[in-house]
Amino acid sequence: MMNLVAARNIAMLDISPERLRISRPPCLDPELVVREEMLGGERVVGVFHRGRGNFFRFPPVQWTLLQLFDGVRTYDEVADLFSQQTSLTVAVEEVRTLAESLEESDFWYRSAQERTFALNDVLNAPRNRLSRRPTKNALAQISFSVIDPDGFLTWLDGKIGSFLYSSGFTLLALLLFFVEAFIFVTRWDFFAPDLVLFYTFTSKSFAELAQFWLLFFVIGFFHEMAHGLTCKHFGGQVHKMGFLLLYLTPAFFVDITEIWLCSSRRHRSYAIIAGIWIELIFCGSSMIVWLNTQPGQWGHNFCYEVILMTGVAAIVLNLNPLAKFDGYYLMTEWIGIPDLKERSTAFLSGWVQRGLLGLDAELPVVARGHVPFFVAYAFLSGLYSYVLLSTVVRLTYNIGSHWLGEFALIPAVLLAYKVFHSRLAALRGVLKRVWSKHVSTGRMTPALTASLLILLALVLLPIRRDRESGLFVIEPEHSSVLHAPEEGTVSAVFVDEGEEVRMGEPLLQVRSVTVDSLRSSATAQSDAARFATFNAQLSHSSLGSAASGRDAALRSEALAGRTQASLLVRAPADGVILTRDPAALTDRSVGSGEPLLTVAEYGSRVARIFIPAAALNRIQPNAEVALIEPGQFGVLHARLPALEGDAVALPPGLATNTGLKGVAAPTYYYARIRLDDPTGRLELGMSGDVILFGARRSLFARAWNVGSNLFCAHVW
Repeated sequence: MMNLVAARNIAMLDISPERLRISRPPCLDPELVVREEMLGGERVVGVFHRGRGNFFRFPPVQWTLLQLFDGVRTYDEVADLFSQQTSLTVAVEEVRTLAESLEESDFWYRSAQERTFALNDVLNAPRNRLSRRPTKNALAQISFSVIDPDGFLTWLDGKIGSFLYSSGFTLLALLLFFVEAFIFVTRWDFFAPDLVLFYTFTSKSFAELAQFWLLFFVIGFFHEMAHGLTCKHFGGQVHKMGFLLLYLTPAFFVDITEIWLCSSRRHRSYAIIAGIWIELIFCGSSMIVWLNTQPGQWGHNFCYEVILMTGVAAIVLNLNPLAKFDGYYLMTEWIGIPDLKERSTAFLSGWVQRGLLGLDAELPVVARGHVPFFVAYAFLSGLYSYVLLSTVVRLTYNIGSHWLGEFALIPAVLLAYKVFHSRLAALRGVLKRVWSKHVSTGRMTPALTASLLILLALVLLPIRRDRESGLFVIEPEHSSVLHAPEEGTVSAVFVDEGEEVRMGEPLLQVRSVTVDSLRSSATAQSDAARFATFNAQLSHSSLGSAASGRDAALRSEALAGRTQASLLVRAPADGVILTRDPAALTDRSVGSGEPLLTVAEYGSRVARIFIPAAALNRIQPNAEVALIEPGQFGVLHARLPALEGDAVALPPGLATNTGLKGVAAPTYYYARIRLDDPTGRLELGMSGDVILFGARRSLFARAWNVGSNLFCAHVW
């Protein structure tokens, strides 16, 4: 049976799209939305096609030329009429080139027959897609339009728009943001480690990952709806909403392109930051609920996750102008440079190929004052994009290793090939052109020679030091462990965890049946000795025997008193109680010599550094160590002493337990570093991350080491 595509192909054999374009000159689409504005100090004409979602910017002179295309005039007639109206001369070939370039951008009006050809292309798309070469940024941004939300947003704006965009609600939201910022600053030492833990996907179970992404989707939906509603409120239309893969991260998207035609710069800025605005409202509202609910309740825990997802982390990511998030569009709007990322990347690439490599490359025209900014932005945004993509690949391996073990290397390598294949292919093409034009012919320019020498230096010279990660915990340099003096029961505890104590201060009381019996026996012996002495005096007998018995009774009574006094455990020095929940010792039976309390003596602190066994061969003795204090922006620098003893287990709570039986924790060794703490910031029990610096090695040596290790581990 003949399918629909084949039937259309046979029915349209009499005329091709190429013949149709040749026989009929292009025509300006009557459905275009046009707006003039100032951009970068120059007047431009913005043109938007609602039906296709295409947006263009033209200089006024060029727009005057485009308005002459009516589908009837030939290119010669358009050029002549333009010269008559503007007194400017334009070549017919330039007019034709402009029209053809806009034809590739789907700018011109389509007749009914041309729309039929377009439908035929859509029906053929599944087949043509297989032969289409992927673009360079295919994995950076992939979108799927699902619905047209314009009608719903129109209804929603009529219901709540006047309230949401009123000055009263704005002031209330700003007050909420102020309170939110105050809580974040005052409790940053509380939030900072939780943010790191919350976004450490390798430690999450499958259920936790599913819950994270579900919450991410819900918040993302409201984020994009805020963009669309703001665009609708200020006069734009929103006809596209769907899913987006941004650096392989799933999300929602909404097309608010029309806001650039229907509103002022201030209103456009409102539409850009609307997503961050609504997230901050969610964060502040959740923070109020979190502070006023009891720990352990479902609402308390849920609101805390919303805070971590919509707070500092989301703001930092969305406001970052190096990637095409909200911060990027806000920045380009206010500096007046649209398509900054594409234009700066094209300029830097063309400048490197032409200026440094001596190749024939197209160099976009950029104002002289913008050149340093374009170069810096292209370099930083490109580096940031590569870091994001590399992080996605590394994260894929880390997550997959929990379920696939060593086989997780396979999907990670495939993803890395997919991500970087087009970029490596483009680099290979440039190197081939350099080889054929300069190296093979022996015509090396000074700029190319200098560039190659710099590149070789970056690859071969040992510039950057090895860095390994570890953990640390702050401990006292000297501490005392207090033991039970006798077998018995703890009858009273007088201190709490973290309480400061002075030398000789009572800490706890032990009651011992043995000591009580000894005291009773000494008392009875003393009473008997006194009676014997009194009886000898009455009978005028010798007092020698009675006196010796009295002395023995006094010695027994003194010994019993000292033993009884030892049951009151006192602080051996000024310090702090380290024992967790000392009150739990009350009424507990203890044996003689059993540890009861630990007292950290005042003085210097030491950091116990835990180093993974896999990092020992890359860390030299006396290596530099940087301790990252939780909740602080500074670091403490020290030198690594010799390791102490055998491998040890990490203290409870220092590392996250994955809960997976098949994932073994690494083996750790430790060293103790004495620290001076004049500010008193290093609280006992504080823990955090450590960076250990090794030898300097070149990029080539690092790559060789990684490759050889992978080969030995997975192949050899």
